[in-house]
Amino acid sequence: MPQEHMTPEQMRQEIARLRESLRQAQLLAGAGPPDDPIPQEADFYTLAQTVSAAIFILQDDRFVYMNPAGEGLCGYTKEELAQLPFWQIIHPEFRQMVKERGQARLRGEEVPGRYEFKIVTKDGRERWANFTAVAITHQGRPAVLGTAFDITEHKDAQKEIKESRKRLADIINFLPDATFAIDRQGHVLVWNRAIEQMTKVKSQDILGKDDHEHALAFWDERRPILADLAMEWDQTYEDRYPFVQREGHTLITETFVPKIPENGAHLWAKATALFDSQNNIVGAIETVRDVTKRKAMEEALRASAAKHRALVQSLPVGMISVDPDFHITEINSQGEKILGYSQKEVLGRPCGEVLRAEVCHGQCPIRGALNRREPTGPIDTTFLAKDGARKAVRLRAAGLYDLEGNLVGGVEIFQDITELKAMERERANLVSMFAHDMKSPLVGIQGFALRLLKKAEDSTPEKQQKYLEIIRREAAQLEKIINDFLDFTRLETGNLKLNFSAVHLDKELLELLESFQARFDQAGVKLGMHGTENLPVIQADAANLRRAFTNLIDNALKYSQAGTQVRIEAETSDDTVTLRFMDQGAGITPEELPYIFDMFYRASSHGKQPGHGLGLAGVEAIVKGHGGQVLVSSEVGRGSVFSVVLPVSQPESDPAAPPPQPLRALV
Repeated sequence: MPQEHMTPEQMRQEIARLRESLRQAQLLAGAGPPDDPIPQEADFYTLAQTVSAAIFILQDDRFVYMNPAGEGLCGYTKEELAQLPFWQIIHPEFRQMVKERGQARLRGEEVPGRYEFKIVTKDGRERWANFTAVAITHQGRPAVLGTAFDITEHKDAQKEIKESRKRLADIINFLPDATFAIDRQGHVLVWNRAIEQMTKVKSQDILGKDDHEHALAFWDERRPILADLAMEWDQTYEDRYPFVQREGHTLITETFVPKIPENGAHLWAKATALFDSQNNIVGAIETVRDVTKRKAMEEALRASAAKHRALVQSLPVGMISVDPDFHITEINSQGEKILGYSQKEVLGRPCGEVLRAEVCHGQCPIRGALNRREPTGPIDTTFLAKDGARKAVRLRAAGLYDLEGNLVGGVEIFQDITELKAMERERANLVSMFAHDMKSPLVGIQGFALRLLKKAEDSTPEKQQKYLEIIRREAAQLEKIINDFLDFTRLETGNLKLNFSAVHLDKELLELLESFQARFDQAGVKLGMHGTENLPVIQADAANLRRAFTNLIDNALKYSQAGTQVRIEAETSDDTVTLRFMDQGAGITPEELPYIFDMFYRASSHGKQPGHGLGLAGVEAIVKGHGGQVLVSSEVGRGSVFSVVLPVSQPESDPAAPPPQPLRALV
């Protein structure tokens, strides 16, 4: 009968017992009377009838004896077996081998004493048998005494183990991650296809090798690597890796390996020790993954994040971002500057608590943008800065969404318009000033005109001449105011038009300086010139250029004290003329210098009557329209130098076109 659920150890014990039984049976069989069909000794009979292995005697290729276990193994009765040739129950795959060995044994030749083959039972099933045989003499003639042990389940188990191992080997071999395994002595047991591709080392060239041969696939030296360290940790090798994450006998790391083709690679590796059923370490397995692309993506993300931070920090407007609960998650440098808070002071705080805007407790811009899912603004309001100052701002708000369109927060940008509001107020004041200034000469003109009309017959020619002179002077003043106002409108729109023609620069300067001479004498300020003779003829708008020079000379005189000097110098080169207007006045502070060409900006007047704030803005517009530039240098208490650099030839741009850049009037 077939053995059921016998352990390998029980199987080995049973086979040993059968071998001893076979030895005894051989002795008994050789001593029996020649006429007995089987050995008649009671010991042999009892033994053969009770053992679990098949015991049989073969003679002339037929069974002359089969014990009950043999009948159970093959499914035939002993009577049926007596009528069958022995070879009929042998599986065709093994029949020739068994037959040849049986014949050789009868001839006295040496053949294996034990081997395995399959039989075919009466019902057609295939069974594996562990066969042992010896040559004996039965009834005076040669015979074979054999035993057969049913090892079908053992064979099936072996086959299943083999197939399982093959499946495991196939799984490991076709894993997408590079994988290898070593035993406790460091012999390479597994080297899959992925690691072949990664290291260019073939499995047939490394399997079975030890002495840290696997390390040479990655490094230029034989040394313990992660799999070895998983079996036995060695602190001295920890510094070979940027980091090692340890969880018992499992290690994880990432490192750059320059030896991996083609140009090195960033590798992620995980190694863990392997244990047997008694919890002894028997080896280790390591999985390696090329994360170079991931590293590149991470670096790109870091660069993108850095670029984003740099972009946000360099914005000329303030910015805050908030989470869906309106807590601040980011503030840029301009926002810090406007509000007076550092990023550390505001992160995590409610935005309304930090901004303290007039609209925060009513129509919150961010809340409105999130509720409507569309941007809001622009909105003009005020923030209360950290120092308690109210800052006029113009703000816009919008929601922040992830790639799937889910709301993740909001953003608010705000521009400090305190100066802009001041400029708008200044603009309104200037318009009012223009209206007031225009009224004064108009009143004079109207008054003296009426006098002439009403008292024409009583007026002497001298009085009439005086009245007409006053009217002419007031009309000239009115013309100047009107021209300034026209300049104001043109500068606002960037629509200053120039008409070019040949201009004798030295003649224009001389006439202009002569017209100022009386005013300089009256003020006690000296007027000096150098290099203004024989200047080249240039292409220019004479009227506007004269107005620019007039403004510079007028400013120099206005801010000069009696006893000082205003000096005009000229210098020529092949393609430019430079005119310097120098005074010894109060000078301009470094804080004011960047703004003196801004429309409506008026520097400290130091007791002088302030102007409209259009003069220097107009000078810059006129000079730029000529393709030139205006430079300024100044030292407080020592005076200023305004340098006008003009091209000799006409600029290539259309002279009727507006200046290259509109002036900064209203933002």
